[in-house]
Amino acid sequence: MTTRTPAVPDDFPHFLAWYGQVPSFDHARVRSKEFHCRDHVFHIRQLVDARYYLNWHYADAGTYGVSAYFNAAEDWLRCRRIRAMDPSDRPHALREWFLEKYQVNNVWQYREPPPEIGKHELL
Repeated sequence: MTTRTPAVPDDFPHFLAWYGQVPSFDHARVRSKEFHCRDHVFHIRQLVDARYYLNWHYADAGTYGVSAYFNAAEDWLRCRRIRAMDPSDRPHALREWFLEKYQVNNVWQYREPPPEIGKHELL
């Protein structure tokens, strides 16, 4: 198995996570209208919509239950609180959230990620 990929950092906001690092979340320094919580709303919709429910319920029944609803609602509310923050404070809040939600691997030795190519410009 390898961590080699033809993707560049500008393709994914969490690209550094593939290399065992915590993403910088610099993409969150945008105007409030451009920062959205659609992913979290979609996750709530997955819980309610039968098309997703049937697959999730039978494929991974251990993660489905009342706690899934509460976790989805908490994630959506936390995203909305981060959206209300000043754009310069958002990256730090998202980094903290990422560290709470996922375990950072400090055992595996990863390659160095490729250098950024500079497509994203901060507003």
